[in-house]
Amino acid sequence: MILGNMTMGQAGIVSVASMLVVFSVLLLLYVILIVSGKIATRNVGKTAPTKAPTGTVAAPAAAPKQDDAELIAVLSAAIAEYERVRRNPFIRNGRDLD
Repeated sequence: MILGNMTMGQAGIVSVASMLVVFSVLLLLYVILIVSGKIATRNVGKTAPTKAPTGTVAAPAAAPKQDDAELIAVLSAAIAEYERVRRNPFIRNGRDLD
Protein backbone atom coordinates (compact mmCIF):
# COMPACT_ATOMS: atom_id res chain seq x y z
CA MET A 1 0.00 0.00 0.00
CA ILE A 2 1.10 3.53 -0.58
CA LEU A 3 2.03 5.28 2.64
CA GLY A 4 2.20 9.02 3.16
CA ASN A 5 1.17 11.61 0.63
CA MET A 6 0.14 10.59 -2.87
CA THR A 7 0.60 12.70 -5.93
CA MET A 8 -2.26 13.26 -8.36
CA GLY A 9 -0.68 10.82 -10.79
CA GLN A 10 -0.50 8.07 -8.21
CA ALA A 11 -4.09 8.74 -7.14
CA GLY A 12 -5.21 8.53 -10.76
CA ILE A 13 -3.41 5.22 -11.24
CA VAL A 14 -4.99 3.81 -8.08
CA SER A 15 -8.43 4.99 -9.20
CA VAL A 16 -8.10 3.51 -12.68
CA ALA A 17 -6.76 0.23 -11.28
CA SER A 18 -9.68 0.02 -8.84
CA MET A 19 -12.20 0.68 -11.60
CA LEU A 20 -10.58 -1.99 -13.78
CA VAL A 21 -10.88 -4.52 -10.95
CA VAL A 22 -14.54 -3.67 -10.35
CA PHE A 23 -15.54 -3.83 -14.02
CA SER A 24 -13.55 -7.00 -14.66
CA VAL A 25 -15.40 -8.71 -11.80
CA LEU A 26 -18.71 -7.46 -13.20
CA LEU A 27 -17.76 -8.81 -16.63
CA LEU A 28 -16.83 -12.15 -15.07
CA LEU A 29 -20.21 -12.34 -13.31
CA TYR A 30 -21.95 -11.52 -16.60
CA VAL A 31 -20.12 -14.31 -18.40
CA ILE A 32 -20.92 -16.77 -15.61
CA LEU A 33 -24.63 -15.88 -15.83
CA ILE A 34 -24.68 -16.25 -19.61
CA VAL A 35 -22.92 -19.64 -19.48
CA SER A 36 -25.16 -20.95 -16.70
CA GLY A 37 -28.22 -19.80 -18.68
CA LYS A 38 -27.00 -21.67 -21.75
CA ILE A 39 -26.37 -24.78 -19.68
CA ALA A 40 -29.80 -24.61 -18.05
CA THR A 41 -31.66 -24.21 -21.35
CA ARG A 42 -29.65 -26.52 -23.61
CA ASN A 43 -32.04 -29.49 -23.27
CA VAL A 44 -35.33 -27.59 -23.34
CA GLY A 45 -35.98 -27.76 -27.10
CA LYS A 46 -34.45 -31.20 -27.75
CA THR A 47 -37.35 -33.39 -26.67
CA ALA A 48 -38.70 -35.75 -29.29
CA PRO A 49 -42.06 -34.66 -30.66
CA THR A 50 -44.90 -37.01 -29.83
CA LYS A 51 -46.94 -38.17 -32.77
CA ALA A 52 -50.69 -38.61 -32.56
CA PRO A 53 -52.06 -41.85 -33.92
CA THR A 54 -53.06 -41.42 -37.55
CA GLY A 55 -56.70 -41.49 -38.50
CA THR A 56 -58.10 -40.26 -35.17
CA VAL A 57 -58.02 -36.63 -34.25
CA ALA A 58 -59.35 -35.69 -30.83
CA ALA A 59 -61.37 -32.50 -30.86
CA PRO A 60 -60.80 -30.20 -27.90
CA ALA A 61 -63.68 -30.11 -25.46
CA ALA A 62 -65.67 -26.91 -25.68
CA ALA A 63 -65.79 -24.88 -22.50
CA PRO A 64 -69.27 -24.34 -21.12
CA LYS A 65 -70.75 -20.87 -21.53
CA GLN A 66 -70.49 -18.88 -18.33
CA ASP A 67 -72.17 -15.75 -17.16
CA ASP A 68 -69.40 -13.31 -16.24
CA ALA A 69 -71.67 -10.87 -14.44
CA GLU A 70 -70.87 -12.32 -11.01
CA LEU A 71 -67.14 -12.34 -11.71
CA ILE A 72 -67.26 -8.74 -12.90
CA ALA A 73 -69.18 -7.73 -9.77
CA VAL A 74 -66.66 -9.41 -7.46
CA LEU A 75 -63.67 -7.87 -9.23
CA SER A 76 -65.29 -4.42 -9.25
CA ALA A 77 -66.00 -4.66 -5.52
CA ALA A 78 -62.41 -5.73 -4.81
CA ILE A 79 -60.98 -2.85 -6.83
CA ALA A 80 -63.33 -0.36 -5.17
CA GLU A 81 -62.33 -1.60 -1.71
CA TYR A 82 -58.65 -1.43 -2.64
CA GLU A 83 -59.01 2.14 -3.86
CA ARG A 84 -60.97 3.15 -0.75
CA VAL A 85 -58.35 1.71 1.62
CA ARG A 86 -55.44 3.09 -0.40
CA ARG A 87 -56.53 6.72 0.00
CA ASN A 88 -54.82 7.21 3.36
CA PRO A 89 -52.12 4.72 4.33
CA PHE A 90 -51.99 6.00 7.92
CA ILE A 91 -55.52 4.88 8.75
CA ARG A 92 -55.61 1.26 9.87
CA ASN A 93 -59.36 0.81 10.14
CA GLY A 94 -61.20 2.74 7.48
CA ARG A 95 -64.61 1.67 8.86
CA ASP A 96 -64.15 4.08 11.74
CA LEU A 97 -64.33 6.92 9.24
CA ASP A 98 -67.44 5.67 7.43
